Amino acid sequence: MGFLNRLTLVLILIASCVAQAQTLTTQAAMHSRVLSLYSFSPSKISKAQQSQKSQQMDQFWTEVKAAPETTLPLLRVELADASNPRFFMMDGTSLLLSLSKETADADLAAQALPRADLHDVVPSVYFSTVHDLSMSGADTTQAGLHILDDPKFRVPLPQHAMTLSQPISLVYLLLPVDQNLWLQAAVDRFATEKDEMAQIGLLTLFFFSQTKEGDQVLATAAQDSNRSETVRNEAAKWIKAAKDVSTAKSKMPGSEEQIRERRAKRLGSVSDEALSDAQDMTTRIIQLRRKK
Repeated sequence: MGFLNRLTLVLILIASCVAQAQTLTTQAAMHSRVLSLYSFSPSKISKAQQSQKSQQMDQFWTEVKAAPETTLPLLRVELADASNPRFFMMDGTSLLLSLSKETADADLAAQALPRADLHDVVPSVYFSTVHDLSMSGADTTQAGLHILDDPKFRVPLPQHAMTLSQPISLVYLLLPVDQNLWLQAAVDRFATEKDEMAQIGLLTLFFFSQTKEGDQVLATAAQDSNRSETVRNEAAKWIKAAKDVSTAKSKMPGSEEQIRERRAKRLGSVSDEALSDAQDMTTRIIQLRRKK
């Protein structure tokens, strides 16, 4: 194909994208497109249908990105609308974050993600999206706790030859966030949580939190006859773990606050080495708390 022909083709494609984006100039048009495109559940349709939908969503992304000054405000309104399709909350959030790094948009994404159906999203994609938001300073409390709604939630990390369990995934998602934002919500969730795996995940989070609130939940759960034996044993395990390391020798420098800050930053890396470092820092935090 000659240069002029290629140039002509490119101009045609650009003109096509602009023309398509112009169809998304009003909130009504954007809302109509969201409903028509995302009112389905990927886990409940065939591979062929998924492929077709994927192409349509790619086209939607292209249209939105062609004129972000017009479409981005419309997209924000749709993501704030809790009545919109659940799959849109995941895909629309990804689209939003590809277009904007503004703090307000990170907060909007964190609010939209808990509405996604975890059966319809790739766990590693959901995890990485929430984790990035956590590290950016967004309040990901509900987005993080949302993984407890899927007892089978796991995050394969083939590059590190490991898989993050649901409890460790929860630690990664919430421990980097200011605990004043998520701790009480986690305590409240545990008080009413019926799923055994979710309870175990929360107990793990409470151990790593090393707070008086978390200590109290662990102590109560270990003796709570209304909890299963598995959950009581899990709570007792974490209580014992804290006692076992409280008198161990450590040369790790820094105050408790400094080590908590270093631990939060270290969890920005998702790897077995980072997790091991976070565990060592937790051990030191336990020791420093015992000295108070």
